[in-house]
Amino acid sequence: MSNQKNKIQKKMTAKSAPATTAAPAANIPRLPGVSVIIPMYNSERYIRSCVNSVLNQTFKEFEIICVDDCSTDETVKIVLEMAQQDRRIRLVRHAKNSGAASQPRNTGMRMSRGKYISFLDSDDMYTPTALAELVAIGEKWQADVVHTEQVYFPENQAIDVTPQTKFTTFSKEKGGFCKEPMLETDNLAKRVQMFHQGRFFGWVHNKMYRRDYIMEKNLRFDDLLTSEDIVFYFKVVCTAPRIVRVPNIIYIYRHNPNSITRKMVSIEASLHALTHLMIEGSKVLDDFMQQYEFFVKNPNYRQLPIDYIIQQHLIWTQRFYDKYTPAQLDVLVRKELKKYCGDFVPFFSYVYSAIHTYRQRLIKYDKEVKELQAKVKSLSPAPTIQ
Repeated sequence: MSNQKNKIQKKMTAKSAPATTAAPAANIPRLPGVSVIIPMYNSERYIRSCVNSVLNQTFKEFEIICVDDCSTDETVKIVLEMAQQDRRIRLVRHAKNSGAASQPRNTGMRMSRGKYISFLDSDDMYTPTALAELVAIGEKWQADVVHTEQVYFPENQAIDVTPQTKFTTFSKEKGGFCKEPMLETDNLAKRVQMFHQGRFFGWVHNKMYRRDYIMEKNLRFDDLLTSEDIVFYFKVVCTAPRIVRVPNIIYIYRHNPNSITRKMVSIEASLHALTHLMIEGSKVLDDFMQQYEFFVKNPNYRQLPIDYIIQQHLIWTQRFYDKYTPAQLDVLVRKELKKYCGDFVPFFSYVYSAIHTYRQRLIKYDKEVKELQAKVKSLSPAPTIQ
């Protein structure tokens, strides 16, 4: 692993559906192998190194589609300057800010021409051989999706990645990681269970997709305020004939304090976005599953992805109940639930808070049990050797 990190650091010394307008890609000689889609909003600090991480790839047959969601800083100016130097860069500008990454990604997919599609967030980077590795695996395995499990994460949450940056690996997936490329099961029941268990985590940026498959299934990102990638990837898990899981780590995830998810610093904004995910995300998933006979005939499996979304919501909003009392949060909870619950909002607000209070109690008891077990273990006499 250390050798791989050294290679990454050495390579980094190289030069570093709303209405849209697009800067034309002039006289591109052939269809690209990969369309790299980069949604952007006020990314002036990161976008140059992000785009350069693609330009410096060992695999050269790509196009970069930068979709700007009405930035108010120098992001567009930087990309225009870079596009003048390299015709593989295409700039698309939304006429109206959409507030999330969904619409920019959808725009990028519509304009893509590559055999494969990949998504790169504007504050992140690829390793120098990322596209070469993914394309080689996609071709060898005839994959619809190449699914990587882990990402590089700069230690100490470094924002600016330099050749001296030390990396660790990070993943939200659960279960044992693969040691070599493997074709995932095509059994839908098993795939849904794996999704529910966290083995198919829904990041979209550390994966590669065959474009014809995406277009054939008409897959798009839904207008959710957060975690739209989780919902999108569930649809992929259900529809992709061939998903190949690989141990390759090709993505550098940078800590950006101004990203969409981290900007939700207030309780109001966070609760609004997360409740939107829980209710609207569940509805999107249920509408999607309603189209498939498997889920209609197997309601227990239909419940699993919805349960996953709700559990994620409860985990993310638990922190509010660690800092405030249910009574303090009641006004905000009622406000968010009112449009869904109407006259029943007092009852559902109580249930909502009661669930969180119960979860707090379980977390507290679990912590106390572990502490007691550790104490008992430390007091136990060491075995004697005869």
